[in-house]
Amino acid sequence: MPDATARHDPEGGPLPGPGPGSQPEGRAPEPYPGDLLPALVARLREAGLDPDAEQLCDALWLARWTRRADAPEGEEEGGVTGASSHGRLPGERPATPSTRPANARGVTADTAPVDDSAAQEDPGDTDQRISLYPVPLPNAAAQDGVRSDEEDGLRGRAGRTVTTLTLGVPAAPALPAPLELQRALRPLQRYRPASPPTRRVLDETATAELSARAGGLIIPVFRGVSRADALLQFVMDASSSMRVWDRMFGELQQVFSQLGAFRDVQVRYLHRGPDGSCAVSRSPDPAAAPLNSADRLSDPTGRRVTVLVSDCAGPLWHSGRAHRLLHQLARQAPTAVLQPLPQRMWNRTRLPVTYGALSRGEGLSGAAVLKVTEEAGGTPTTRPGALAVPVLPPVAGALAAWARLLSGTGAGRISGAVGWVRGDQPAAPAPRPGDRMSSLQLVSRFRSTASPVAGQLAVYLAAAPLYLPVMQLVQRTMLPDSGPSELAEVLLSGLLSRSRADVTGIGQWYEFAPGVQEALLGPLGRDEALLVLKHCSEYIEQRFGKGGPNFPALAYAQLGEGRGTSSYVTDIGPRSYGGGFGEHGESEEGDESGERGGSGSRVPHPFAEVAARVLERFMPLPEQFALYGDRRGRDATDRTTHTAVESARALLRHFDTDSMVQYLIDAVQLLRGATEHEERPGADPELWAEYARCVLRLWEVQGGGELLREAEHAAELAAAQPGAARERAVLAKVLHAAADDRRRRGDRRGALNLLRRADAEYTIACAAAGLDPAEALRLTLERVRAMEAQWRLSGDSSLLQGAVGMLEAFADVWPDQENRPMSLPLAHGRTLLHLARATADPEQSRLYAGQGARSLRKVLSGEGGGQTMGTQTRILLDLVDALLASGTEPDEAAALVEQALATVRDQRTRALLQLRAGRVCAARYEHTGDADELGLAAEWFGRAARGMPRDSRAHADLLAEWGEIMLRRAELPDGRPYIGTAVRILRDCRTETPSDSDSQADRLLMLGRALMLRHRATEDRVDLREAEHLFGLAAREARDPLTAARCLLELGRSHVDAYHVLSRPARLDEAAEAFRDAAESARTAAAERENPQQFLQAVELSAQANHCRGMTYEEAGRPRAAREAYRAAAQEWRTMPDGGGAAGETTAARLAELER
Repeated sequence: MPDATARHDPEGGPLPGPGPGSQPEGRAPEPYPGDLLPALVARLREAGLDPDAEQLCDALWLARWTRRADAPEGEEEGGVTGASSHGRLPGERPATPSTRPANARGVTADTAPVDDSAAQEDPGDTDQRISLYPVPLPNAAAQDGVRSDEEDGLRGRAGRTVTTLTLGVPAAPALPAPLELQRALRPLQRYRPASPPTRRVLDETATAELSARAGGLIIPVFRGVSRADALLQFVMDASSSMRVWDRMFGELQQVFSQLGAFRDVQVRYLHRGPDGSCAVSRSPDPAAAPLNSADRLSDPTGRRVTVLVSDCAGPLWHSGRAHRLLHQLARQAPTAVLQPLPQRMWNRTRLPVTYGALSRGEGLSGAAVLKVTEEAGGTPTTRPGALAVPVLPPVAGALAAWARLLSGTGAGRISGAVGWVRGDQPAAPAPRPGDRMSSLQLVSRFRSTASPVAGQLAVYLAAAPLYLPVMQLVQRTMLPDSGPSELAEVLLSGLLSRSRADVTGIGQWYEFAPGVQEALLGPLGRDEALLVLKHCSEYIEQRFGKGGPNFPALAYAQLGEGRGTSSYVTDIGPRSYGGGFGEHGESEEGDESGERGGSGSRVPHPFAEVAARVLERFMPLPEQFALYGDRRGRDATDRTTHTAVESARALLRHFDTDSMVQYLIDAVQLLRGATEHEERPGADPELWAEYARCVLRLWEVQGGGELLREAEHAAELAAAQPGAARERAVLAKVLHAAADDRRRRGDRRGALNLLRRADAEYTIACAAAGLDPAEALRLTLERVRAMEAQWRLSGDSSLLQGAVGMLEAFADVWPDQENRPMSLPLAHGRTLLHLARATADPEQSRLYAGQGARSLRKVLSGEGGGQTMGTQTRILLDLVDALLASGTEPDEAAALVEQALATVRDQRTRALLQLRAGRVCAARYEHTGDADELGLAAEWFGRAARGMPRDSRAHADLLAEWGEIMLRRAELPDGRPYIGTAVRILRDCRTETPSDSDSQADRLLMLGRALMLRHRATEDRVDLREAEHLFGLAAREARDPLTAARCLLELGRSHVDAYHVLSRPARLDEAAEAFRDAAESARTAAAERENPQQFLQAVELSAQANHCRGMTYEEAGRPRAAREAYRAAAQEWRTMPDGGGAAGETTAARLAELER
């Protein structure tokens, strides 16, 4: 029969690719590199796709007949020619010379000189040799217009460029003897799961015998194939301390995959979900692959054997969720924990072990029933509610014993260790504040229990940035005989923890406990410290391709955008050097309430911090920089600039140019020495102000509370001198930075007090005499940013109104009215946009937004003034937001977004633009009522979601906005097909929303409404029950009474629906109680009203709740209670401007009917 799997070309003919007869006789097909297919699958999964084997085959086949997106227009898209140039498998030859790909110099076969002799030799291509030496790129010679002799010699005899091959050098294996481990696990080939086999084959002998007995009637007989019928779930705990075991996990995966004992080996990574629960994915990075519920690991059929690789010290173990997951899996099928830590550390983890004799139960399902006998000759140990899970070290003996136990071969009992897990495992008790040990106690405890190599490694790491790849590099170079166990000892010692400011987001940054680094640096010698810094320097040079004099490890603070995150002084508005998304999901991440303030979230710079500390410890400031003492040539009455100030300013200019932190350190030490040699502290305000400014710059790079306090002390001394008005601006800037630091630490009240002090200092500084316009503008913009930060903490919108008035007054007195700096209307427009969002009155909010749009339009359409592409895009985003908030026709906003999408290529920026495109479509729906606009908005939101990092708060905000649009579309008469999508999006939104978020209640309410829509469409009781639970949870989580009233109103309606489905009268009582609570909460909101709009909303909610309560009492047969509820609703409707409209008339009609 013909091959059913054969592929055909678009015309229906067979493919002229590799197949039977496509290779010359006697020549086998060339194999393709084995790493191409896994790389393709990995890239598909990174893009959010997870194809099965058939879909992957279809994609590969289709790729032969499609043209690349970057291919020239004239290139053929189909046929053999197109396939041979783009879609051929590795090892296939191009069909024609015209489709030969470009060589390394960008010259194709069409444009390269053709040699006849070469053309004759090319078909055979007898010279298959490659060069093992690096071929230098011709960049340098090409730029100078000179072609070197060596470059000419790089061409082969056929006129082609010699191609080079990248050779991978195998790293040292983490497992000393993988073949011994594979040999030890061979008994697993005889393991049979308890469930019936899934594969069946024809039993020829039994078929022939049965058919013969049936008189020639063919009766096939099938038998189950039990060999390799089980599956293996190989799961790795993806906590931060487990990253040192990545290589061991990969080697163990290869061992199990090559064993031949399992039908499939499924690799999963166990993560902590956004809500703290267990989640699994295909990647160790939670953002690289979708997170799924850990319930996917469950298999009631018992075919899946689970091996969890974990050090049992991560957050899931501390919360007890990992124990509960193991308990769930161990009840279904054999489960084991592979513990990579040394056995002496096992009982210090969250899964302590007991040792004894292990035996399996009876029958095929006995492998999942483990019996433990702790005492020789005793009875099996039982613990009520707990199950025993084997804990295995990665050594051949222990794995062999476990394999024999599972397969039922060998001796009946084995010696081993087990951990006991419970289905209701409680979380570990939180440490009491009084139990914290000092840094010396922590180091002493670690040295008393750690191995000598681990103790020495901790000392070396004190002089290195605590970035996991760098830590591994330091370990390999300084202690080459050590392994991952010693590094794991350090990670789990309590000396260091995950960095709270991890810029990678995948847990590779660590930080020492306070004082520990200084205690560890004590026994470290100067030569050893400099050697560690040398290795860190090599890592920086290899990783980033940058270096610098002395110690390039300082370069982390100078790489790209990593210099700092100060945004206090900029030319064209706030500037942030941190990544991420921030206010409204645009540029950066603030705190939980969406604060951004004047500065972005400061990114830590461990390379600069550690290098600076080591330099200060072992390399004091050179003497030639110690320019301390009196001023040179200073006259008693002539106030000249101190020499140290001039030198420090020169060093600052070098730092701004070269970004070498050493310049900044030298400037701080220079000024520090100058201030120490002053006869009277604070006598020279300029010196102390410059000192405070430099220390603040160093704090922005290094961090640390000591530096910030030093800067504040110096600024206060400078501002305390009579007539020091300009120095007060430095004090205000330091206070602003200190307020941001307080806010990040959670002290909102202290931050607000500091910002109020900063505003007072700015007021005095801005009123100083003799300010030139540029300096006055700088101080005014700094004060505006301080007022915005104060508004974010206090919520007082009058601060924004004051900032707007100050900017408008400053613009009126600007000397050259025709050429105002662009930073002035930019700050004016952005402040008005903030004011529009903070104003509850819709009409006033639209007015502010329109004024802000006019200012931002001037900036965008004016002379650029050196604006970068990124700055223009941020201004355009603000302008689009202002246009949408102004309530005007969205045509202008749509044109701006469309124009920007055509030019912007950055993925995150495109995601922000696509988000605005979705909002534009939603605004068009408000104007036209066309339901198709909601569908377009949903499509744009979907595209934006794919471009935003899943671990950012902005992604959760986008899902909420997307889900709201889908919910509105589903609530329309023809919206039933959109209900499922709305539920899915809002579920994801709930998963990604932190439990303490202010938006939690609103998002739970939306998800509950979507579930009620699906219940009414499908009559699924599960959706109804879940919606009731979500409404109740949302009411409890609500931060304001108005939101609580909405949640309680929906809860009452869901109880009424439950009564109709279940016919239980008690549900009507619950509904009436929920409606009563909703009315009371709405009355509380009306009493606490902040504006007339909120008052009307609260009154309307109270009237609706009372009306629904009356209807509930009517249905329950309680007319007297119904009349009271309707009277209360009628009284609420009468306070509305229109008397409640149709709703008020309905209430009056029901009341009149009951009073007859």
